[in-house]
Amino acid sequence: MKYGVIDIGSNTMRCVVYQIEPDNSFHALVNEKEFAEILTYVEDGVLTAEGINRLCSVLSRMKTMIDETQCEHFSCFATASLRNINNQVQVLQTVKRTTGLDIRLLSGCEEAYYDYMGLQSCIKDDKALGFDLGGGSAQVFYYDDYGIVTSTSKELGALAMYNKFVKGLFPNSKQRAKIANFVTAQLEGSVDLSGKDTKRIYGMGGTARALSKVHRHILGRDGETMGYTLTFDEIEELDRAIGMLGMDGIKILNRVIPERLVTFIPGLIVIKSIMTFVGAQELVIVKHGVREGYMIENAIGRGSGIDEFREKQQSLCQ
Repeated sequence: MKYGVIDIGSNTMRCVVYQIEPDNSFHALVNEKEFAEILTYVEDGVLTAEGINRLCSVLSRMKTMIDETQCEHFSCFATASLRNINNQVQVLQTVKRTTGLDIRLLSGCEEAYYDYMGLQSCIKDDKALGFDLGGGSAQVFYYDDYGIVTSTSKELGALAMYNKFVKGLFPNSKQRAKIANFVTAQLEGSVDLSGKDTKRIYGMGGTARALSKVHRHILGRDGETMGYTLTFDEIEELDRAIGMLGMDGIKILNRVIPERLVTFIPGLIVIKSIMTFVGAQELVIVKHGVREGYMIENAIGRGSGIDEFREKQQSLCQ
């Protein structure tokens, strides 16, 4: 069976078509992304006409991709990119009229649930701490044998932090401190990790994957993104090295991750702040996340169920 997913993120829009085998294993047949930067088109809480046109244009191309693969089923969902705007009804109606697509808006708690499903599908740990850092929001969660124990979703995305705090290309020392303090303040009281093993944290999302690319490039390492591991000290050292390199550091980022040139450092500060807050000393980067979790839940049905989670989310997600 083929199952397609269109993921409308705040920074990146992605179209993935999965081939699901009879044993429920899966792999991507199509995996295309476009840096639409939808969040940059939001003014005073409203997605502008230009932003709506940009959204519809990318969605039309992605729908064509999915149609060409002759998918049996496909879904389209949006995360922080659209869930916080004030003109949701107008946007959804325009998209439906223009592209024929129905967009499902995921709440922050639902996004955390699908992140959990995605992470669980690619690691063997019975208990794990994870985060997903996107362009508009970040989800932090902990699960054990019985499912999610605690989770939170906050507007801490890399692009959101850049737009909120940074005035130039990269944040200066004061702006860096403001981002770090803001992350800590948002996380305070939002996740209960008392008595949990938090030394290792699994990272999902574009900034985490970009971190592995930059680190491998600077050190001249080979290897895959999946399972790439950095200690907190190594992340700190990388952050300092990029700053000390000055213009050469900018050139490295522009060469390795040009589409994330301005959001990488704000995102890196968010990752360091999350790790500091939870007490993690090691970051393991994984490829699976919200898209895979959504596909697994809706096409394969491996999980305990989003409906059950919704009933419990008041106590499990803050």
